Amino acid sequence: MSIQTNRLKIKFDIDAIKDDFVFIRLKRDQKKWYGAPQLDQLFGEEYQAHAVMFMYGPYAYAMFKKPVDTYKLLDLIRSDESFADDAVMQVEPLSHVNVDVACICEAWLAQILLNSLASSRSRFKQRHFCNLTGSLLLVPDFNGRNGDFIDAAKVTIDKNYLLNVQLVRHRKLISALADVNSGRIKYNAIKNKPKYVIYDGTNVLRRWLPQEGKPDSKKTYIPLGLDGQKAHCEFLDFSSLPAFNKSRAGIYHQVLENIEDNLSSYMSVELAQLEMPHTVELKETILKSPDKLGAKLDGKNIRIIDKVNSDESYELAQSLKNELLNYVTDEKKISSGKSDKKEALNIRIIHDKEYYETNGEKDEYLPSTSEFQRQHITVESIKSITKPIAKTTIKEILIKNDIGEGKLTLFDWTKLGAKHKWTFATYDGKNPILFMTIFTDGSFEFKELDGNNILDFTEYQEYVELITQAKNDEWKVNSELEGLIISENGDKNLIFKTDEITIPDLANIKRIVEEVDAKLPDRIRTGKELGFIVEQCFAGIDESEDKKVRPLIDELYKIDQNEILKNNFRLLCNDHFRPNSKLGKRLRDYLFDQYGVRLNFSKSKENRGTLFDASLNVNYFGETDSEAYYFVGKRLDSLKSSLDSCHLRKIVADKGSKLVFKEILKTMDVDFVRTGQSTVLPFPFKYLREYEKFKVEKNS
Repeated sequence: MSIQTNRLKIKFDIDAIKDDFVFIRLKRDQKKWYGAPQLDQLFGEEYQAHAVMFMYGPYAYAMFKKPVDTYKLLDLIRSDESFADDAVMQVEPLSHVNVDVACICEAWLAQILLNSLASSRSRFKQRHFCNLTGSLLLVPDFNGRNGDFIDAAKVTIDKNYLLNVQLVRHRKLISALADVNSGRIKYNAIKNKPKYVIYDGTNVLRRWLPQEGKPDSKKTYIPLGLDGQKAHCEFLDFSSLPAFNKSRAGIYHQVLENIEDNLSSYMSVELAQLEMPHTVELKETILKSPDKLGAKLDGKNIRIIDKVNSDESYELAQSLKNELLNYVTDEKKISSGKSDKKEALNIRIIHDKEYYETNGEKDEYLPSTSEFQRQHITVESIKSITKPIAKTTIKEILIKNDIGEGKLTLFDWTKLGAKHKWTFATYDGKNPILFMTIFTDGSFEFKELDGNNILDFTEYQEYVELITQAKNDEWKVNSELEGLIISENGDKNLIFKTDEITIPDLANIKRIVEEVDAKLPDRIRTGKELGFIVEQCFAGIDESEDKKVRPLIDELYKIDQNEILKNNFRLLCNDHFRPNSKLGKRLRDYLFDQYGVRLNFSKSKENRGTLFDASLNVNYFGETDSEAYYFVGKRLDSLKSSLDSCHLRKIVADKGSKLVFKEILKTMDVDFVRTGQSTVLPFPFKYLREYEKFKVEKNS
């Protein structure tokens, strides 16, 4: 098993870089470089920069292709009024920082070389990069260019050599001005935004400079989000080649290919490899099986309370009851009424908060307590109860029921083999420190420390200092504190989320996608040709199987000399037998082995493990006496045609503590935290979040 991440291992050829390029540093102490037009002005005929770069702070950099008269260039920039506030000097490219030398080095040197990809032109116009205002952008496609916005991928290398791809939304200026006129945003929010236009009919944006006059607001874009909408694309989508290329993983792959093709003379780049991990296979499921989930409801009463009293809410209540009957064997256990019921799981149908505020009515939302467990459904957000909604409703109220009773029922704690208690803690710096202690039999209790009790003050101060220091250090280690676990012996382990993500085998995934998308070969495109091949594939099968195959063969022969598109042939096969059936696998294997035709992307266990190790299961690695890492992916059986990114999380043992996190890895082999999905933190942190909502009611 070999797992890669987005951490780059870079070796610079400094001599080659010096042979071909000159680097200029521009410093400004007062104004900021963000959005500054001077960075894009350097690309003009007057200066002809090969790349420019700005990350943060007072410095920006420009790279010029040799031959260039450096002294003349410096004089030209210094005499330009646009750069009057900037100190300009030549700097040396170095692999590592040297405080005694004015230089561009390490990740910033890699970034400006990366930005120079905008000067290389792919034969595919949809794959052109843009070096805009010091950043490298790629617009995967411009299908929405006549719409309100386009989403560009911003490609950066951070100080820890992590290659990042972030979507940045660019809205048409006319749309942004409409929001200003309507009062949704203030003019100051867009006044100084850089303006971009589509360049020369390609998928490339270029900066519209002030000296060019007033831009056409219908054809001009500015970096600006849409209210309530976030720029998003799948991390990895391998349903088709266009989908792969537009996904963030596809962009990662394209960037790495371009580095190899265009920059290998100046730097060699490899993705970091993780050592062989300790793997916990994700296989425990409750929500997938109605029987398993229903067993958790045995003996429990369910109460449906309609606080809206409309035809719409009545239909919602009826559809809820119908779905609940898939999990409840005794219909008498489900009742309806106008008020909540003790010793029942109460599901309340209400309006959303905005409705009550707009209409000046009493908000019918009520938090759960130890006596009343409640789950709410709003008529504005849910029109009918689907199976996923029913599952989510059941598991959420079962978690609240566990909290009310102080006993785990959704997870068998004895599976850990824990011989002592475990404690999980959270602290946001404002509210008290909250602890959940779980005992060996799965019973648990909550505890709060706020520093007001003199008997607990020393313990409170100890935890506040530990967590506060960890939070203060987040910027240094480029990570975010997410929680704390404590063993019975007092070993404290902190959990940090990092920006490092795992990268699947993109080269082979793309190769397979290309094979699936490829047309059928000339010699096997007609119905007659395909019918003969299918007949040869299934020659000698028994009579029962022949009855399933023969109709497909007959249908293909009827098509005769007419050509069939590959996708239509695939759908035709699926109509006659399931793709994952024995017959479907036999035909797929025969076509690939005999004709090199890949009919679909096989999701066999063997294939999935080879290609997607970086996106599956719980993987723990890199353990030392005080640190370790882990990531959580998908269950093998839940893999479809798209994947989310998997962030590495770092475990750090407090000074004097042992590293104990490995003992509780199985607490992430659950599917009830995020409905049907794995959870990236031990599930007790979900209970802590829910208990916080209990606490609000108790303190009100």
